[in-house]
Amino acid sequence: MTSIADDLGSILDVIEQPAWAVDADHRVSYANPPAAAFTGHDRPSDLLGTDGRPEEHPGVRSPTRADPSRGRGTLTHADGSLLPVEWSRVPLARPDGEAALYVFRTSTGTSAATREPPKEEGPPRALAAQAHTDRCRTAAGTLQHGAQERLASVLLGLNLARERLGGQSAPSPAAGLLDDAVRDAEEALAQVREVTAALYPGVLGLRGLPAALTALAAQWPVPVAVFGNLRQRLPDAVELHTYFLVREALARAVHGARAGRVRVVAELGPDLVVTVADDGTAPGHGPDSAPLAAIADRVAVLDGTLSVRHAPGEGTTVRAVIPVPY
Repeated sequence: MTSIADDLGSILDVIEQPAWAVDADHRVSYANPPAAAFTGHDRPSDLLGTDGRPEEHPGVRSPTRADPSRGRGTLTHADGSLLPVEWSRVPLARPDGEAALYVFRTSTGTSAATREPPKEEGPPRALAAQAHTDRCRTAAGTLQHGAQERLASVLLGLNLARERLGGQSAPSPAAGLLDDAVRDAEEALAQVREVTAALYPGVLGLRGLPAALTALAAQWPVPVAVFGNLRQRLPDAVELHTYFLVREALARAVHGARAGRVRVVAELGPDLVVTVADDGTAPGHGPDSAPLAAIADRVAVLDGTLSVRHAPGEGTTVRAVIPVPY
């Protein structure tokens, strides 16, 4: 018989929001890396054995067997502070007893129905940038807390069925069908994650722009170094559009300019200054200019300014100066 960790490891590790599984005693038996980062722990293993139920009120844990599938409460950070969260709970039928999967997201303390509508004041571009950010976040949240959770639940059920079939003395034709179904569901879950990340990366919403840029840097086949003094959260629209302009600048450098290394710097002063410098070839024309046009659009919607400079033998520097409203 496999453990919850065996069944969940490949599933939870492709879910970008914090998630963990609890056993019949409500103790965390498996947690993914975003859960550790969100709660201030160095490793997911630091959460093992802790009470995995969110608190609805200080000192009061959520009910178990009669739980609703969704709720609002708090988790305890490693430093003792309380983290407001919205959670989804998926029961897991296990041969060794009832278990459950919790998936979390940060909570603003108000539901979508009672949240105040966005203010319709400010420069038109700023309003357009915020409206675009809100649409992306809503779509990503729908995928994360709809399709992604349902696919995870389907995968758990398929893995359990495969485990039980595997215990039979004679091979069953259904086993091959289950293997195919598991593989298809895993691919669908990975694709949902890709689409979600393309809309609103989970690490950006959870930990802000510095952490998101660090995670982005690790996705490229060449060394990408990230520097800067940015430590605080910025307005949602600034974070989202800055993240994507850096991603587009990296794509241009790596794929278009064939750079061997890239340096990303994000410095916050009176304005946010983002620099992406590479050692690749000069920007071209025609299709090669499309990434720069996309970057220019991102900067323009934030009322910023963009400069692109190429020095032969040194490379190209893309520099965006973005005003940050406070």
